Amino acid sequence: MRRPPALLPSALLVFALAACKTDGGAPADASPGQPGPAAAATPDGRQQALQSLQAALEQEAKENPEDPSSFHNLGNVYFEQGKYEEAAAAYRKAVEGDPNDFDSLTRLGSAHAALGQFDAAVEAYRRAVAANPRHADAHRRLAEVYEKTGRAEEAALERSEVLRLQPNEEGRRLIKAGRYREAVTELGRVPKPDAETHLLLGLAHFKLEQYEEAAASSRRAVGLDPKYTEAYFQLGNAYDRLGRHEEAAAAFQEVVRLNALDADAHFNLGNAYKNLKRYREAAAAYEQAVKLNPEDADARYVLAAVYLQDGDREAAARHYNELKRLKPDAAARLEQFLK
Repeated sequence: MRRPPALLPSALLVFALAACKTDGGAPADASPGQPGPAAAATPDGRQQALQSLQAALEQEAKENPEDPSSFHNLGNVYFEQGKYEEAAAAYRKAVEGDPNDFDSLTRLGSAHAALGQFDAAVEAYRRAVAANPRHADAHRRLAEVYEKTGRAEEAALERSEVLRLQPNEEGRRLIKAGRYREAVTELGRVPKPDAETHLLLGLAHFKLEQYEEAAASSRRAVGLDPKYTEAYFQLGNAYDRLGRHEEAAAAFQEVVRLNALDADAHFNLGNAYKNLKRYREAAAAYEQAVKLNPEDADARYVLAAVYLQDGDREAAARHYNELKRLKPDAAARLEQFLK
């Protein structure tokens, strides 16, 4: 995570190094077999939207009782609201209409698991696996339910199938659990490591503060996939921790070349330039980060400090004024330098 830079006492403005944002390279962990979250909204607005959608889908299912998709979609909306009994009933109706509907079967398993009905969850997940035996997430869900019910041998068989289908899965799981040394060992056993294997290895090494190894793994990842933005991001962070700021800047430049909308990459690029005392380039990078995320108080703080360091008090004051709204305590630390 970023750490806001602190101002050090001095007749001139001196600012501490801003820590790079380090979670940009972390692989996302989805929840397969469960409906995804609804679009971002306020809690009340989101609930109202779900209730309106529920009413519409209930009407649609009533008018089209032979259409499995109506019940599948209705189940998703019930699930999002934590109405797991209703969700399970809707998914069962969907499966009655299409007994091999993989999505409805996996989500039926998730609804039963949420209710603590593990035997019913096992049945649903086993049917999902039969419908699509090459879907690793269904095997993983089944393994998790077996583990919760003490069926260790069956869980181990499903875990081995997950590893066969997705060799990086166990390493990802260990990283998510904070078991980084075990993750390094597990990922080192992958018979044919791909770019993601090396990304995950780099992440585990980074969490262990083994920055040389993290950089080496990230370099291997981008060697296998030259457009792998997460790996370049992670490589830049490793170089930052090693004090290799030219190389960190080059890595973050590659991220923003591939994805110009990555605000955190622009922020970290600004940090690299600042560490190299290339203040105008740092300001340009921070400006881009603020343009992409105007509410980023950390970027505005460092940006104001960079402008003061470069003698541009007018630009510094502009970001100071925004900072007063976003983070008054940080603005207060800048105020003495703007008088």
